[in-house]
Amino acid sequence: MKKTISQVVSERILILDGAMGTMIQQYNLKEEDFRGERFAHIPGQLKGNNDLLCLTRPDVIQDIHRKYLEAGADIIETNTFSSTTVSMADYHVEEYVREMNLAAVKLARDLADEYTAKNPDKPRFVAGSVGPTNKTCSMSPDVNNPAYRALSYDELAASYQQQMEAMLERLKSVENMEQMINLEDEIAKALGHGFLKGDFKYEYLMHMKESVEQIETERREVLEIGTAEKEKRPSRFR
Repeated sequence: MKKTISQVVSERILILDGAMGTMIQQYNLKEEDFRGERFAHIPGQLKGNNDLLCLTRPDVIQDIHRKYLEAGADIIETNTFSSTTVSMADYHVEEYVREMNLAAVKLARDLADEYTAKNPDKPRFVAGSVGPTNKTCSMSPDVNNPAYRALSYDELAASYQQQMEAMLERLKSVENMEQMINLEDEIAKALGHGFLKGDFKYEYLMHMKESVEQIETERREVLEIGTAEKEKRPSRFR
């Protein structure tokens, strides 16, 4: 039976792959590579939307995964660092987020399984890459309105949840899934060992709500104090 990731990490150090973006730059891709025929109708520039390549140039993404596996990586990360509706809205392709995550997991999973089959003594694993978004819950993008937030916690959480569900759905549909034990438990154990601290933001997600709620509480207190002080001033100074 294939060893689980917790079993392997207790035996030896696991090697995580490197950056995806810098590898993509080496291919000198053009706008048409990112856009393809399918997204010809999308306004604006799509070049630079690396996650979209899972749909338009999957060969490039798989080639990068293969290079890392050939170099000895035990874990390869999905090309999904920005695959959330929040981040993809800038490119007008947020409706394709679920499909992008499904495709990204399949690309990585297929190659990981291929290399595991070649050498069962060195099983390869896939980590879901989950990065930050281009918006924040903790700061205002408007210097003239410090209380304003471009994004609520619930909106951010829903965006991440959609991404997670799509990745897990793809994992549950691959062959040999019976060899994978409870995935959530495995992720928790893996995070305990600390080798997924880079991109896999489960720790961030688990603790972010408490931080955001604290920030919101402090913001409301500041606003209340400001309002109270304003009411104390003569009308001509309000």
